Amino acid sequence: MISIIICSRTPDISRELKQNIATTIGCDYELVVVDNSSNGHSIFSAYNEGVEKAKGELLCFMHEDVLCREKDWGVKMEKHFQDGSDGLVGFAGSHFLPSTPMYWYSSPFVSQRNLNNDEGVVEEHFHEDWFGAKDIIDVCVCDGLCFFVRKSLFDVISFDEKTYNGFHLYDMDICMQVIESGKRVCVCRDVLVEHSWSEKKQFSKQGAETFAANLNLFSEKWKNSLPIWRGLPCLTRFCCSSDTHEP
Repeated sequence: MISIIICSRTPDISRELKQNIATTIGCDYELVVVDNSSNGHSIFSAYNEGVEKAKGELLCFMHEDVLCREKDWGVKMEKHFQDGSDGLVGFAGSHFLPSTPMYWYSSPFVSQRNLNNDEGVVEEHFHEDWFGAKDIIDVCVCDGLCFFVRKSLFDVISFDEKTYNGFHLYDMDICMQVIESGKRVCVCRDVLVEHSWSEKKQFSKQGAETFAANLNLFSEKWKNSLPIWRGLPCLTRFCCSSDTHEP
């Protein structure tokens, strides 16, 4: 069973999202909605609460403005975790992070396949250069719009609400924890999702300041593991030192 964990700005998620999940997932699931209408949670604490409540073997952390555009996406995601090596799978991510503070999307090595809905204008965000013939590929970090993690991994990882505040960098940090645990972080392209997101409306001044602060905290926390690359030929020449981290 898949537990779908959603931090909601209202007491419940929309009817559209509920119907979308029910008609497309194709497998057993439960909804775990964390009510953040009073803004009492950071995304870190909200997701930790969701993990505690979840009963599924596979956890899906989904934004409430995401819709799935594939049938049986739950079945496909369960298959990605069958061999035991994958710890986290998402839909957009970077193959490389330097030792200096950098958000994943600023990396020159990005893989993603999703739709972006900016106030009704839907665009394809397809960056598939590194996939080759594969439907899944290793990355360093994934974007938080929607990603899946083995429930059993939360015996050794958690969303770091002690270090960070707000609603940013939770995705990059949990990916680094998964890698440190010895599991793979991957991006897949056999499931298509649509994310309603507008760059113009993304940040308030306070949100931008929190994002910048969390980015610096991320770099400080993981300084002994950065730079890091996954899923590509050696990228030593792009790194800040000759010490790249690839198994």
